[in-house]
Amino acid sequence: MLATAFALALIGPAHADKVRIGYWSSGVSLGFGAVMEAGKFVEKEGLEVEYSRFPDVNAPTKAMAAGAIDFGIGASAGGALSVAADGLPMSIMLATQVADLDFVVLENSPIKSISELKGKKVGNSPPGSATSAITLSILANNYGITASDFTAVPGNDPRLAQFLVQKDIDAAALRTVTIALLPDVKLRRIGSFREEWKKITKQDAPPILGVGMVRNEWLAANPDAAAKVVVAMRKAYEFGKADKPAVAKILMESANMNAEDAKAYAGLWDGIYTVSMEPSDVASLKTEFEVFKSVGAVKGTLPDSALVTGPYEKSKSMK
Repeated sequence: MLATAFALALIGPAHADKVRIGYWSSGVSLGFGAVMEAGKFVEKEGLEVEYSRFPDVNAPTKAMAAGAIDFGIGASAGGALSVAADGLPMSIMLATQVADLDFVVLENSPIKSISELKGKKVGNSPPGSATSAITLSILANNYGITASDFTAVPGNDPRLAQFLVQKDIDAAALRTVTIALLPDVKLRRIGSFREEWKKITKQDAPPILGVGMVRNEWLAANPDAAAKVVVAMRKAYEFGKADKPAVAKILMESANMNAEDAKAYAGLWDGIYTVSMEPSDVASLKTEFEVFKSVGAVKGTLPDSALVTGPYEKSKSMK
C-alpha cells in the first residue's frame, strides 16, 4: 500500500500542468476555441494542453462526466446547471458566452411579434441547450406560450436558417453571428433574447449561454492550472477585441470560413464572448437556474458549491 501511494505521488505532479479542453465545433464557441488553439494562449501560460472538438452542443459536458476532458470552454449553461443540480462532480467556474440571439422570421412572413408563435413551428437549438431553455422561458413567462403550445424544431443555426428559407418552420431563434453570415437571406427580427430576458429578470444583464465548466477532481488537484486557464482565456478574449482581422484570419484557416463570413463573425466578438465570474455573474446564473426550473428545463436545487469563483479570483493577480 505504501509503495502504491508513493507511486501515485510521483505520477500526480507529472500531470499537474496538463489540461484537456473541449468545445462545440459548430456553435458560437467555435470562434473562441479556434483562437485559443491557434494563438497557443494556454501553452503560453506554461500548461500542456490537449484540445477536443465535439459536433454536439451537449457533448463537452458528457465528455467531462466521462472523465475524457477537464474543462469545457463554452459548455451549454442549461446542461451545466442541470448536471450541477444533479450533483455530478463538475462545477461552473466562468461565464464565457452571452445569449446574443434574435427571434426571426422571413421578411415576408405574416408573423409580426413573438406573441403570434403559439401553434407555430419554431426552430431552436436541441433540447438540453441553454438556447432551448431560454426560449422556453421567454415564451412561457412573457407570452404564456408553453412547450405544448408550439412545435419545437431542433437543429444547428445553418440548418434552421435553411428550414426558414424552405418554409418548413415559421420562426427561429438564431444567433446574431449566424444572421450576420446570411446577408442574402431576408430575415425580419421580431424580438431579441436580451430584451426579453430583461422583462423576466428585471435586470440589464443578458442571459448566459455558455460557461466554463471544470471537472472537480482536476480542479482540486490543479488549482493554479485552473487559474492559468482563466488567464489564457482572458488574454484570448482581449486579443479578439483588439485584432479583428487576426480573428478573421484564424477562422478562415481553422474553421474553413470564407473571408466575408470570417470578417462578420470577428466583428461580433465583443458582444458574444465574455470571461468573467464576478458576483453579478454568479447571481445571474442563479437567477437563470430558477427561471429554467420554472419551465421544467432543469430540476432540483443548485448548490452554491457548483459555482466556483476561486480560479477567476486567483487569475486577477496573474499577469
